[in-house]
Amino acid sequence: MSLNERIEYLEMKGRHKNKLRPWYKKWWGIIAIILGLIILLVIIASTNYVISQVKDIQNNQTELNQDAEIQKITQAIDGRGENYSLGPINAKIKIVIFSDYACPYCKESAPVVRNLANKYGDSIRITFRDYPLHTNSIELALAGNCAGVQNKFWEMNDLLFARQDELIPLAGTALTDKLKNLSGELKLNTTDFSTCLDEKTYLYRLNDDFSDAELLGLSGTPTWFINRYKITGHYPEEYFTNILDGLLAQ
Repeated sequence: MSLNERIEYLEMKGRHKNKLRPWYKKWWGIIAIILGLIILLVIIASTNYVISQVKDIQNNQTELNQDAEIQKITQAIDGRGENYSLGPINAKIKIVIFSDYACPYCKESAPVVRNLANKYGDSIRITFRDYPLHTNSIELALAGNCAGVQNKFWEMNDLLFARQDELIPLAGTALTDKLKNLSGELKLNTTDFSTCLDEKTYLYRLNDDFSDAELLGLSGTPTWFINRYKITGHYPEEYFTNILDGLLAQ
């Protein structure tokens, strides 16, 4: 390229400077870039918001699941409101005991239950629930519930444990007849009691208690829940009084 051609080229370049400028340096290119950045920021912000919302929902669902699980366990301990209790419903300390009328350790615990109820009065509420695991347990538990409908649950409860040794060897009709005789000793309406026992009227309650015991993973009887804190096995009365005194002092 000659000198004259170079001069002409530079003059032409000067005249067409704006036309030769890159698109991103032109006003419409700058606007396009700005708009693109704005759109990108909106997309990023929206994505982050969605992710945040998903996490919140997942966290909330986890909390709900945990609450549901806790509620499920609580309901399993407390029962369905058809079990027999000693003490007011608003007592500071609530004791739930899963027991079995054919269990020797439960027999030893029966006087402890009564003594605690007498000693602490309205400060505690003791609820009895059936966990029938042994031979004849179901029939014995049905007898307790059939007496309960006549407001003699705790009297039958005491009698079943007191006569445990003579009831356990019995079976079938012999056991049923013996239980009906016990209802006479308690001066129950023996006809109603017999019908209740023969028809297994309250078997559904035993099923509910048994299902809850299984849900809670109980390993045996007696199992106690003191304000929903689990204790398994038979312990002397002093053991429980120490616990209850400590809780009442708080």
